[in-house]
Order: sequence, then structure tokens, then C-alpha cells
Amino acid sequence: MVKRHTKPNPANQQGGIIEKEAMLDLSNLKLICPKCAKTVRIGKKILDDGSKVRVCKKCGEAVESK
Repeated sequence: MVKRHTKPNPANQQGGIIEKEAMLDLSNLKLICPKCAKTVRIGKKILDDGSKVRVCKKCGEAVESK
């Protein structure tokens, strides 16, 4: 929820501060590590077979949805 300051208009006669829903940017989210059960920052690691995996910065465990 965000607060918007609005001027009086035909839709809103009084104006003032209105709370409404807003989008949340994807970069502001954190993932939950399955091993340490905390919100963590994510790093990338390349495995021996050449595939890329997201890893937890705290414990180093792979964080992949299955």
C-alpha cells in the first residue's frame, strides 16, 4: 500500500491523502534459502556440467525451485 496526495477533482471531491495498492519491483524481493530458512541474497555459480545455479550467499546451498 502506498499513499498518494491528490488534488480535488470530479472523481474525488475532497482530495487529500489516499492509500492504494501499487506494484512492487522484483529487485526488492529476497528468496528464502531452503537450508538456512532465512531471506538471503543470491549469487550465481556455474556447475561442472555448464549449467548456472543460484546459490545462497550465507551458506552456499543451491536455491532452485523444483
